[in-house]
Amino acid sequence: MVNRYYKGFVLIAVFVITAIALYFLDPIAQDLAYHRFSDCRTYLGVPHFMDVMSNIPFLIIGFMGIRLARKAFKKETMAYFLMLFVLFVGVLFTGLGSAFYHYEPNNFTLIFDRLPMTLVFTSFFGTIIYDYVDKRAGAWSFYTLFTVGVYSIFYWYYTEIIGAGDLRLYAFIQFFPVLAVPLILIFYKNHQLYTKQLLYVIAAYTLAKICEHFDTQIFEFLSVVSGHTIKHLFSALAVYFIYQIYKERIVG
Repeated sequence: MVNRYYKGFVLIAVFVITAIALYFLDPIAQDLAYHRFSDCRTYLGVPHFMDVMSNIPFLIIGFMGIRLARKAFKKETMAYFLMLFVLFVGVLFTGLGSAFYHYEPNNFTLIFDRLPMTLVFTSFFGTIIYDYVDKRAGAWSFYTLFTVGVYSIFYWYYTEIIGAGDLRLYAFIQFFPVLAVPLILIFYKNHQLYTKQLLYVIAAYTLAKICEHFDTQIFEFLSVVSGHTIKHLFSALAVYFIYQIYKERIVG
């Protein structure tokens, strides 16, 4: 029992320390250079064609996941069903929102990219806590982070409008799970769950972020495809691994 409380204390401490660290950072405005992608080619009248069209896998996986979530309605608790449903609705709208953003990159269209991604982050993290740590804690984490995550997007955009852009809260929602999930996998070892599959998710997402960072260099080297386009494909692969996790649990 003491060990259980110790593990929970460590996770709460990481949460608090991360929140305090971001609070004491200066407000982080959106760098407008973020909207300048290396592959600006237009095909069939669609600007940034490759970055737009590479979102199609999200649409496919989103539809697959929503159908899977419907099967979970009778097998799982309402909280777990909601997390799965929100997750894959988020995946679907990530495809639509990201395509919309890349068609005309700016701060306003970026809302439609980040908002559905926030649904994916918060619901997926909620299911991990639900499965590995505690069902009640997982549901509570989902409801809380979902609310704060949605708020963080509109808070960021409002601060940009008034000339005081502040991405700190959104950064917390996106990156706290990145810190917490490895600790959960270390503390709550359970060979009956999906630790190996989660490592695949983490690996694919890490490769996606690397490709995003080296967008220009990859495009200059390959010429035919940019790092950001490949980022979309690796991100979709990570989502597909997530889909496989829940398919194995629900369908078997």
